[in-house]
Formats: sequence, C-alpha cells, structure tokens
Amino acid sequence: MSDQVSTVIEPFVRRGLFASPEQAVVEMAQDYVLRQIERHRAAIERLQTKYGMNYEQFNAYLKSRSATLGTAPNPALGKAVMREEEDALDWKIATEMLQSWLGLQSEVGK
Repeated sequence: MSDQVSTVIEPFVRRGLFASPEQAVVEMAQDYVLRQIERHRAAIERLQTKYGMNYEQFNAYLKSRSATLGTAPNPALGKAVMREEEDALDWKIATEMLQSWLGLQSEVGK
C-alpha cells in the first residue's frame, strides 16, 4: 500500500474499526460500490415513477413524440420533448452505470 493510502486507512485500524488495513480497504470499497448501485437504482426508479414506464417503453414513446414534431411544429411540444430527451439521456446513463457498478460488485465481492 502506498504511504498516502496507509495514512488515510491507519486511523480506522488504530481505532479498531477494522482489523487490518486490507480489511478496511475491502470493506470501504464494497460500501462505496453499494452506495453507487443504490444511487443509480434510485435515479432509475424516479424516472420510472415520473413516466409510468420502463426505459425501453419510454424510448419508444419518445421516438413517437419526436416524430410528431416534424409534422406540426409546436414550440411548447418541442420544449417538452427536449426535457424528455434530457431525462432519456439521464436514464440511459443511470442504466449503463448501474450495470457497470453491478459488474464491479461481483469483482470486489458481496
């Protein structure tokens, strides 16, 4: 372990919170991964609740709505679709990050 990592971990071991520096690093990493998983699941759940559908359904809905913009220009509808597209991007990122953190979770154990 580098000196900098040891300096950060040592107080946790000294206070008896962890049996060893290795245990501290492992448990802190596992906890961080779990918090990231919870964070992205919460973002996905928020969007599912907001729109009443899952990501795949929302994408299909958004494509349909976007197609209507070309047939009858409507500034209010355009703004609404842009907001929905921003949510779609956030949703996609949260979904991809959740999968990444779940993969990492299996690598760090737990």
